[in-house]
Amino acid sequence: MPGEADLRPAVAAALACEVDGLEDVRSEALDYDAFLAHRTVRRVHGRARVDGGCRPWSLIEKTTEGPGLAERYLLDNGAREFAAYSSGLLDSLAPSVRAPRLYGSHAGDGGRLALWLEEVVHHGARPLDAASLLAAAGDLGAMAGSWHRRVPAEPWLFTGWVDRHSQPEAVPAGLESLSTVSREVVALLGYRLAAGRDLIAAQPRVRDILESLPQTLCHHDAVGANVFVSSGTTVLIDWESAGPGAVGADLASLLFSSVRRGDAMASVVASVLDSAVSAYTESVREKDPSVSAKDVRRGFDAAVALRWKLIADLADAAERHRPIRRGSRPDEPARESLGELVALADLLLDAAHRALDH
Repeated sequence: MPGEADLRPAVAAALACEVDGLEDVRSEALDYDAFLAHRTVRRVHGRARVDGGCRPWSLIEKTTEGPGLAERYLLDNGAREFAAYSSGLLDSLAPSVRAPRLYGSHAGDGGRLALWLEEVVHHGARPLDAASLLAAAGDLGAMAGSWHRRVPAEPWLFTGWVDRHSQPEAVPAGLESLSTVSREVVALLGYRLAAGRDLIAAQPRVRDILESLPQTLCHHDAVGANVFVSSGTTVLIDWESAGPGAVGADLASLLFSSVRRGDAMASVVASVLDSAVSAYTESVREKDPSVSAKDVRRGFDAAVALRWKLIADLADAAERHRPIRRGSRPDEPARESLGELVALADLLLDAAHRALDH
């Protein structure tokens, strides 16, 4: 629990007034599946003494411990988000997209980083429904168009997004899983096994495609759990992976990775996929007509094509006779999770075919 000396300036910023003191301060961990050791995300709330009375307040506290405790991955993520807020990069993203407001930050002894952020309430469906997906797609396109050809050259921006999704370190095990002759796995995945192997072999070409396309500023983790609808605006949380990327990359996170995590349903995404790409494209081109619809579609398809590992994960799970789960829906029946992910694998292969068939 932070001390009052740390919290009071953040509470004053949240309430936009002078605060004489804090009372009944409480804190609880959020049900947030990105927790790792030595990082905490908590809702902190209480009452503030203001002009002889009391006003309620609440905010989100994100902390990452220093290098004596946290692993490199967490340190890098925490430092990037801290820098993104400190730099002012997130102050003006696009008319329809914003980050949670920053109320305070602190870099402590030993490298501990803390952010005190606006608590954002989502006024929409979860899992994301068709309307929410289409609205978010349009807003992400507006952000991509706004930042095309003007991505900051900050050294802390995340540049490893292709490898994060393509996972070259997982290729040997992935090829082994996709080369199985197990009748059960073949019955489940059939032609997808060979297609998955071909997609692994095509990853260098997928990277070349993405690097040849118009580049913009991306969130790089715009999955449903990080997308909030608030007062007609899309609020994106978790800016730990912000950096340059191809147009269409964030749309791949929204439409593909949301299903992978359980933040959206495959059937809903399939029903709106072309409309979502169109909404994203129209918003990009409204901000910058020099970006072609063809480039946007290829960027989306190629960014999806990086995610070959889904098929290998399905094969491995079937081979080992273990259920495969979606992170945001841990209680989803195993058969339903499997059906969602096999349907998503088909969307993946369709996108890869479009991206590579040029």
